[in-house]
Amino acid sequence: MASTPAPILDAVTINYNGGQRVLKTVETLLRQQTPLRRVHVIDNASTDGSPEMLRRHFPHVLVHAMGRNAGLSAARNSGLRMTDAPNVLLIDNDLYVADDCIARLLSAQRATGAAVICPRVVLHPADCLVQADGAEAHFVGTMTLRHGFAPVERTPPTRDVVGGSIGACMLIDRRKVLEAGGFDETYFFYFEDLEFMLRMRSLGHDFVCEAHATAFHDRGEGTPGLSFRGHERYPVRRAYLTMRHRLLTMLVHYRLRTLLVLSPALAAYELATLMLAIRRGWGSAWIRAWWWQLANHGLIRQKRQAVQSRRTRSDRELLTGGPLPLAQGLLRSPLTRVPVRLLSGSLNAYWRIARHGIG
Repeated sequence: MASTPAPILDAVTINYNGGQRVLKTVETLLRQQTPLRRVHVIDNASTDGSPEMLRRHFPHVLVHAMGRNAGLSAARNSGLRMTDAPNVLLIDNDLYVADDCIARLLSAQRATGAAVICPRVVLHPADCLVQADGAEAHFVGTMTLRHGFAPVERTPPTRDVVGGSIGACMLIDRRKVLEAGGFDETYFFYFEDLEFMLRMRSLGHDFVCEAHATAFHDRGEGTPGLSFRGHERYPVRRAYLTMRHRLLTMLVHYRLRTLLVLSPALAAYELATLMLAIRRGWGSAWIRAWWWQLANHGLIRQKRQAVQSRRTRSDRELLTGGPLPLAQGLLRSPLTRVPVRLLSGSLNAYWRIARHGIG
């Protein structure tokens, strides 16, 4: 009996000042049980010498210079255009995959035919908390992490159809993703994965989380001025991008009926966002996020028409409710947590009723 040919699989790693972390990322890719044909590193104008270190330590790895820090979406699209592999593992420069991770992801892809397969992402170096077993799109325009920050030992791994995935690590069907438009390059950083999962699923594609496959997310310093680890001051630039991209995502993807039915809940959430922004000194960032929508109304209209004309699934199938998804450590004061808890319960109660009226 003829043996099954090995799958053609490339990896695309996005790097920006990854230092020793990106070296470890590539090292874990090269020792996979299922060999990769090529490893591409797309470098967003790093200044820490990491591209040179990669070329020195891994001469067979292909390092491509973007020439500027173009953001995650543009770098991922560039990587997808540079390879002709039918399957591509997209991975950030601070994710380390277990030795059997890719083999398990490929097995799940063969079994389900899903366009995107994501692993269980575990917080490293403690390795005792799940960061995400996939994700869901919360109706307020943000992302809920499945099993987020749950103890690994209390969360048995399973294979599940999910609403989406964080962008840090995912195995994709390259043709399906490119036909859907790749990643939206308007999103420099943050919520590009939320927009991607809404667009893919609205076109009828599925996401599967194979939680038996594990990727470890390094909880080091992250990207200065953007990353938040729960104990330091929340970056203003991160606040601006998340607010801007949340609004953009809803304006592009939600049907008009959905926006109208959910308008009381969305207005309440926006008022709470404004109050938090003022309290944290992000008032100008909130104004700029809204101003961006007004200044780019033509672009938003074009994106909306492109998405709405092709979709095959309703908002009711794409969106979920539940507790408000908030970054760990964002709310430290009990005086803040209590009203947010009340707001979360009220909005979720509204969702349970209103979801039957959205299209």
